[in-house]
Amino acid sequence: MFKKLQSLFKKKSSVGEQADTKIEESQVDFPIDRTDYFFDHALVFYCEENDIPSEKLSQSDMQEISKRAAFHLSIFVAWLAKHDFLNPQSDGFNLEDAQKLKNEKITGTDYLFKHLDEKLYSTDISDILLPFISDFYEDYMDFCYTVLVDDVAKTEFDWKINHLVEDDINEMFSQYSALIR
Repeated sequence: MFKKLQSLFKKKSSVGEQADTKIEESQVDFPIDRTDYFFDHALVFYCEENDIPSEKLSQSDMQEISKRAAFHLSIFVAWLAKHDFLNPQSDGFNLEDAQKLKNEKITGTDYLFKHLDEKLYSTDISDILLPFISDFYEDYMDFCYTVLVDDVAKTEFDWKINHLVEDDINEMFSQYSALIR
């Protein structure tokens, strides 16, 4: 699982508390993921990397940290857009920018920050995808939190990395789709 993504990074993580991503059928609108789950970890790395105490961070620094904290979720939002799985009925949906994201004119981070308030909720995605999210996203988060968290917290959205992860997600989605047929 996540062979291409894992090949980009070198080591296992040193951290790990994560949010519960298990989807309950009875929930109507629930968070799937939020960038702030990674923020503290990204903050620590940013401060160490730049040799700056957290109390001296500028607005620009904080924005950079937020972008790094959003990496894993931005990748997934880009995948959703490319496969038309963003929910057009969602309050956060923007057709023009969803199309730009699909065509790689903006990044997953751009869309996530501008339209989704740095959070992905069940109502932001197509209903037909919810069962896949329940099965897949927990594994994705486990992988990000246990294997890649240190590297993910140092990385911003990049289309080259996105394409590799997209291949992994596509493979998992194909396997999932084959099982439910």
